[in-house]
Amino acid sequence: MKSLNQISARSMHLFLAIVREGNLSEVARNEGLAASSLSRVVQQLEQALETQLLYRNTRAVTTTDAGHIYAEAFRVMLQQLADAQTQVGERRNEPGGRIRINAPTSFGLRHIGPRISELSARYPALYIELNLNDDYIDPFADGTDLLLRIASLKDSELHGRLIASQRCHLVATPSYLRRHGRPESPEALQHHQLLAYRGKTGLQRWRFHKGEQQYQFFPQAKIVSDNGELLLQAAINDAGILLYPDWQVGEMLNRGELVDLLPEFSPTYSAEAQSIYLLYPGGKYPSLNTRVLIDFLLASFGSPPYWRYLPPSSRYIKEG
Repeated sequence: MKSLNQISARSMHLFLAIVREGNLSEVARNEGLAASSLSRVVQQLEQALETQLLYRNTRAVTTTDAGHIYAEAFRVMLQQLADAQTQVGERRNEPGGRIRINAPTSFGLRHIGPRISELSARYPALYIELNLNDDYIDPFADGTDLLLRIASLKDSELHGRLIASQRCHLVATPSYLRRHGRPESPEALQHHQLLAYRGKTGLQRWRFHKGEQQYQFFPQAKIVSDNGELLLQAAINDAGILLYPDWQVGEMLNRGELVDLLPEFSPTYSAEAQSIYLLYPGGKYPSLNTRVLIDFLLASFGSPPYWRYLPPSSRYIKEG
């Protein structure tokens, strides 16, 4: 075997990204490299290790048996390096440097964006990069330090903290209900103006459950959009009935701007219960920067979170 001096942490990171994506061109785009430069990195690795790591064809790449063995070794080595950096970073008294955050667009705009200035003022040595999108990203390949995800997590390579369970509400404005009446059952919704979200997986399915009764359908919507904020604005402007999560409509329900409909039917658009998480890649223990950010956001959101809807029957008025 030749000298291992040619093998850098960067080349190991790039090789692992290729193994995950199965596509050189995709990794090159994600990393801002020319495909030829990425190919040279692989060739240098193969020369240093004196073995073929990848099978290449015009559409994709696959890992050789040796490539699989080295990929596992690279993961361990990079993780050990990251853990060492974390331990050294703990010696600092103040968080600093760049931290990358990723969150769904609507949640980020509504609940993270308004707090960025306070976070920046509290930790002036911290440089914050907030990326908002609704696409899946690989935090290992993307270099993201903290992700906010709304999902039903089972098996995951990520560690993190639970913010809260997500609850859904069927809502409309008082003005709309005065004009069109209030639905008393899911079946009655067919006589109403409905607003529905359509994402990359298709039109949102509405689901209702009460005891033994189960009802689900794709709403025959008067307005359909792939933009959550647009649909919410339409609902606020009396355009119809909307099924949305509490973090988008809970505060408006508490203020009486929207009315909670059919709560006894537990409306939802997800087949499985979903929760809101703050997740980070890497080892069990987050870096100082990540831990500070998690603590800041959890304290800002509160427990239960400030957006949680409290029905009038559960509110208590403190007499002074």
